[in-house]
Amino acid sequence: MLRIALKNVLGRKGRLLLSALAVIAGCAFLSGVLVFSDTINARIDSLFATAFDKTDAYVRSSVVIKNDFGDDLRGQISEDLVKQVEAVPGVKSADADVRGTAIVTDKDGKVLGGGGPPQFGGVFANEPSAPWKLKEGRAAANGNEVVLDTHTAKLGKLAIGDKVTVSVTNQPRQFTVVGIVRFGSSDSTGGPTWALFDLKTAEEFVLDKPGEISSINVIGDGTRSQTELKAAIQQLFPKDEVEVLTGKEIIKESQDALAQQFSFFTLFLTVFAGISIFVGCFVIYNVFKISAAQRLRENALLRAIGARSSQVTMALFVEAVVVGILGAVLGFAGGVALAFIITSALNASGNGPGNTSLTISASAFIITFIVGLVVTVVCATFPAIRAGRVPPLAAMRDVSIDRSGASRKRIVTAIASAAIAVLGIALGLATAPIWLAPGVISLFVAVIALGPFVVGRIAEIMTGPLGKLRGVTGEVAGRNAARSPERTALTAAALGIGLALLVSVSTLASSLQDSLRTTFGKAFNGQIAIAPENPQGGLLPVSLADDLNTLPEVGAAVGFGGGAFKILGGGTDGKDKDSVGITVDPSTVGELFNLHFSAGDWSVVKGDDILVSQERANDDHLAVGDTFPVSFLNQSKATFRIAGIFSDKNFGTFFIDRAAFANSGQPLFVFQVAANPAKGVSVDAAVAAIKGVVTEKYPSAKVQTKGQFIDDQISALDGIITFIYALLLMSVFIAVLGIVLTLLLAVYERRRELGLMRAIGTTRSQIRGSIRWESVITAILGALMGMALGLALGWVVVTALKDQGLNTFSIAPVSLVAFAIMSILFALAAAWWPARKAAKAPILEAIATT
Repeated sequence: MLRIALKNVLGRKGRLLLSALAVIAGCAFLSGVLVFSDTINARIDSLFATAFDKTDAYVRSSVVIKNDFGDDLRGQISEDLVKQVEAVPGVKSADADVRGTAIVTDKDGKVLGGGGPPQFGGVFANEPSAPWKLKEGRAAANGNEVVLDTHTAKLGKLAIGDKVTVSVTNQPRQFTVVGIVRFGSSDSTGGPTWALFDLKTAEEFVLDKPGEISSINVIGDGTRSQTELKAAIQQLFPKDEVEVLTGKEIIKESQDALAQQFSFFTLFLTVFAGISIFVGCFVIYNVFKISAAQRLRENALLRAIGARSSQVTMALFVEAVVVGILGAVLGFAGGVALAFIITSALNASGNGPGNTSLTISASAFIITFIVGLVVTVVCATFPAIRAGRVPPLAAMRDVSIDRSGASRKRIVTAIASAAIAVLGIALGLATAPIWLAPGVISLFVAVIALGPFVVGRIAEIMTGPLGKLRGVTGEVAGRNAARSPERTALTAAALGIGLALLVSVSTLASSLQDSLRTTFGKAFNGQIAIAPENPQGGLLPVSLADDLNTLPEVGAAVGFGGGAFKILGGGTDGKDKDSVGITVDPSTVGELFNLHFSAGDWSVVKGDDILVSQERANDDHLAVGDTFPVSFLNQSKATFRIAGIFSDKNFGTFFIDRAAFANSGQPLFVFQVAANPAKGVSVDAAVAAIKGVVTEKYPSAKVQTKGQFIDDQISALDGIITFIYALLLMSVFIAVLGIVLTLLLAVYERRRELGLMRAIGTTRSQIRGSIRWESVITAILGALMGMALGLALGWVVVTALKDQGLNTFSIAPVSLVAFAIMSILFALAAAWWPARKAAKAPILEAIATT
């Protein structure tokens, strides 16, 4: 039986390849993600191992506050520590380093980088311990010079001698580029931009703290190991103030930190690879089910001549194993090409790993191979078992058409799944969100189980109108779709799941955009907004709002920033609790920002007074007048007093006077400035005056009206949504492959029927039309299923996130229509090859009994 099974597989090479297509597509996506992840991790390991190859110890502040607005904030240390470290036996050299935010704009006012990756400022001293290696030029020697990393220089097409403007916490300044460096052996640190200064300038300009630094890179003289050197240096300083790491530890920490930045992207891709494989399961199952049904007589003959049921079942499993192996191997090869495309696209956007070769590991191949093989075998299990149960008398039948799909078990499964779905979703929305998972899964199961009942009847209903519209072509197409309801339902379900995810993402995006528009429109009373040129993660100097308040055309301006602090003993275990609040100027914010208070108001906020959200007040049993001790980055302490409680849920936990952080050791920035025209001044006149200041002093900012600002914030989501659509289209592509395979197998199954139709006068055009319309019917059924599921899933997600600020359920009709039209066009494209194959079959050969 094994030889017979292998001969059957090798004798139908075309069917073998077609059956493997869905496996190939799913495995290509999965292996592409795995190869990409391995490439990123290998590049990161090499990047920091080279950059810190001479570092034996690394000294920095041990004070860290987790910050919701970006990187965790770490305190500074005194530059005086450098001399103390240099005096430790075993230390050859100790070099100070600085790290802070620094935004570079070219001579045309274009911001370089940003839009996601951070923008850093630091020190380059061309010392052996420095991770930066000089590529051309020299190190900066004074407060008018800057060195750029190669990635930043390429972004701005900058060369030695060019002028750039750098913005930090203080007024932006212009510098001359005197050097270009590489990070170890790489042009980039993975996307961020870097502006590097001499130590004095970095302390005064980047940190705004002369005499303070971020870290010390230490090189040993070889007489002590890294661990011994670390211990000797740590003895000089309290561990709660200064932390010492070995060179290996800082390499590992840096590698892990950068890997984490890419890990979300990798996880994101892995989820969509899983979706594609899930959709492919429908296609694989359907192909094997159709194949088993078409070989009913062949399998019955084997039973009649003595083959056991288990042997017939095993023969189909052998075919599944061959299909799985072929699909996994070819899919892995396709995944390598996909990983190359992803890496090249990220490099082109400036967010990639740089020029590096792909890392193809054995584990990536093994995982892809196992997934491809197991998924294929599992999907073939029920068709194989059903094939083994065929009675020998079935060999006497002339045709074999699969008419399954209307069993009592299916009805029970559908009803039970629907009940679980309703209960799970209701519990998830009313109590714990964890109940949503079984509810949504059961919803999909219920729709799939009900598919054959609904699909068969809808196809029958469509037969009449199609017959009137397209004559015999439409009538034949409708009957063909209706006579194998489970087959049609499974093919439509694969397309429907892909469309459901597209529709749910579209609904979520539309709801999110409308919610943001409503929130921004109600909260911000300012008619003018000044925001970073790069809306994603950009920052502005705190002096911007102060400068605008001096303009006669401006009535009031306020900057919104972030301030981090520790609530001493504020954790549930009595430990300090990291917190962050929005910093404002209380004297002007009330006119420009509409916050709803349940107690207190803006007028009572001053100095160490703080506003707390109603949710936090309820959780911690806080009331107006309560106080709690806090500490800042420089370990200075203060006592915050609750001056008011606000009920809005979309603006974090705390609002704090910016003045409270004046001596906190934290560099202060703002992420947005709101302004209003002075009394009697038009918005246009105020905008013109503000643009004059921004153009001259703040090139990293842009001025917008309130409406333009809201539109800009909403449009920032478009790129992410488009990217998700592109990933989901992979699952739709696999579903379209399913339509192609189903139609090709159906054409083979109906070869005698098609021959008879041609013999009685049906034209080739009519044959092609019947196949195309059958494909369109399948697409329409899939679209209906996808629209219903997608809208339901979108509503569940939006409702579940209502407390997180997603307060509007909105549907995007244009997107829904576009998805429906796309489904029909894809179906027509999928029917092209099967329709040509059906129409070109010779009449006598098609009628011949095989």
